[in-house]
Amino acid sequence: MKTQFEERFGFLISDVGRLTGKRFDDLAKSSLDLTRAQCRVLAYLAHYGDVNQARLAVLLEVAPISAGRLLDRMEEGGWIERWSNPEDRRERQVRMTAKAERALGKARKVGDEVAAEGLSGFSDEEAKQLIALLQRVRGNLSRIVDR
Repeated sequence: MKTQFEERFGFLISDVGRLTGKRFDDLAKSSLDLTRAQCRVLAYLAHYGDVNQARLAVLLEVAPISAGRLLDRMEEGGWIERWSNPEDRRERQVRMTAKAERALGKARKVGDEVAAEGLSGFSDEEAKQLIALLQRVRGNLSRIVDR
């Protein structure tokens, strides 16, 4: 029995992520002075607090040099601050600025709008169930990948 491409778990997860990201970009152009990648940095910093630059690169799934360039632009724009770890000067720590904290609310609103569009036609219960199921999938994979 051949499984349909559209029914493949990995494809669906990846494609929903692609479409969500594209829609976020489209909506963000009119209301944010940040790219999707920059919003992701701020979301991770809001969630984890101050993080070292290497950890951000891992979370963003980009090479450390790419993360460094992204953070250079964000620092120039006043979105983040970086400093060297006093115990290991090679390690750069990153934190959000007050400007970024204010912008994060707008980014969340864009994300909420994308979520509402994606979940259009779902009952509240269905939406909650989908989120809970995705959290379980993330937990299952996180236990394997993040060991």
